Amino acid sequence: MPSLVLKNLMPWRFGLRRSAENTDYQDLGHGSGSLEAEYQRLVAQHLARWGVPASHVAIEVRQVGSQMGKIVFDVVVCLAHWDRITALRVLIGLPLFEKKIRKALEGQWLQDVSLLRAVLVCASASLQEREPCAELRQTLVSLTGGRSHDRRPRPLDSSFGDISRP
Repeated sequence: MPSLVLKNLMPWRFGLRRSAENTDYQDLGHGSGSLEAEYQRLVAQHLARWGVPASHVAIEVRQVGSQMGKIVFDVVVCLAHWDRITALRVLIGLPLFEKKIRKALEGQWLQDVSLLRAVLVCASASLQEREPCAELRQTLVSLTGGRSHDRRPRPLDSSFGDISRP
C-alpha cells in the first residue's frame, strides 16, 4: 500500500487528480472574495486603527492594469461626509497612511499576485457644500498661519552677529 506522502507527491500514478483550485489564492485561507475585497479589508482595518469610522469613508479598489505579471491596483478613500477629525486624519495623514498600508503588505500573499500603485483620497459631493468648506478653510488657516501670498520672508536670524562683515 503506497504511503500518503507518495499519493500527494504523485497523485496521477495512483489514479488521483489534483484539483486545479489547489493553486487558487482562495485555498490559502483567504476565501473572502476577490483581490479587491482583500485590499478593501486591509485598508478598512487600518482606517479603524486610526480612529476613522467606517461610516465616514467609502473605500474603492480599482484595477488599473498589470505590471511584471501582477495585477496593479489603486485604493481610493473617499470622505463620505464632513467630520473635522476624520477629514484631518485622512487628508493630512495620507502619506503616513500609505506607508502603513505598504508596510502591512510586505510579506503577505497579496504582494505575490498584485501591486499597489497608489492610495488616493477623494471628497464626496457633500464636502463641497458651504459649511464643510468654511470649516476646512478655517482649519487650514489655523494650521498654516494664513494665506501663502500674505507671508513675508522672515529676516535672517541675527544671533550670530552681522554676517555681511568679514
